Amino acid sequence: MIIGITTTLNEADGYQRVNIEYINRVAAAGGTPVLLTPVPGGAEVNRRQAQAVIDSLDGLVITGGGDIHPRYYVPAPDANRDGMAMEDVAHLGCGSSSSSRCHSTGAEVPFCGHYVPDSAFEQAMGELPDVDTVTELDGRHVMAAGDGPHIPCLDGLLAVSEDRDGFELELAKLAHERGLPTLGICRGMQVMNVALGGSLYRDLYNCGVTGIGHRQEPPYDRVTDTVRVAAGSLLACTLSAADTFPVNSMHHQGIDHVAQDLLVSARSSVDRVVEAVEDPALPFYLGVQWHPEYLDRHRGIFRALTAAADHYRESRA
Repeated sequence: MIIGITTTLNEADGYQRVNIEYINRVAAAGGTPVLLTPVPGGAEVNRRQAQAVIDSLDGLVITGGGDIHPRYYVPAPDANRDGMAMEDVAHLGCGSSSSSRCHSTGAEVPFCGHYVPDSAFEQAMGELPDVDTVTELDGRHVMAAGDGPHIPCLDGLLAVSEDRDGFELELAKLAHERGLPTLGICRGMQVMNVALGGSLYRDLYNCGVTGIGHRQEPPYDRVTDTVRVAAGSLLACTLSAADTFPVNSMHHQGIDHVAQDLLVSARSSVDRVVEAVEDPALPFYLGVQWHPEYLDRHRGIFRALTAAADHYRESRA
């Protein structure tokens, strides 16, 4: 079975990569891992790239990494999203459903558009991110901030990539249309939600969702959070989890509005942040906010993915 695994750009060194844990888990579960990379050229070029590769796959893993450009989920239904600049996003505001106020400005969250100033990030996470320097994200080296004008309401966006957004959002949409077995991990879960029409909190702390940091330090094979798993869900079956289950945690964003086709199958036991979503109408379309590739107790997720991929391949024969 061919299981496509998306990659991320190591901006510090200029090469595409994927953490070996993804590859090892897929291979151990009986799949043949094949890396899927975006190409230079922008969102539309990469949508065509996704269309060209999707039918060669039996399964798909959309991996963790940097943040999705907020233009793909801000409340602007008639906008040309590919053409929206960060300044446009700032003007629109965040569109959050939180009833709280922005921790950086005191403005009401749905309208303030403000996002992760260094002071709020430091208070929430216990560390101050260096601007325009190398930082760690999901075990990868990424740039903490890009070039261009300073836009306070968008401070803190990590490793935004137009190429990767175009590629992965299209992959997630096409996979859903085809019923291709798909596992989204961390950013990958967020990609699945946004691709199907959902939205994100740009920062869980700053949007007033939680005061608890969700970005643990290495090692990542230890658990720092507990999720409550929905009974009877695909996730519950893959984990053999009756109620709560321990997980790791490496994210600062999270799902706000859940896409219409998806159901929440796990939430954090501590602050009810969405930790997993799935489409109950498909055999395997599952996203998790944590990183199961680091955790031996979670290998059942990868076994379930490859089992679904095997059935998918046979159905196309």
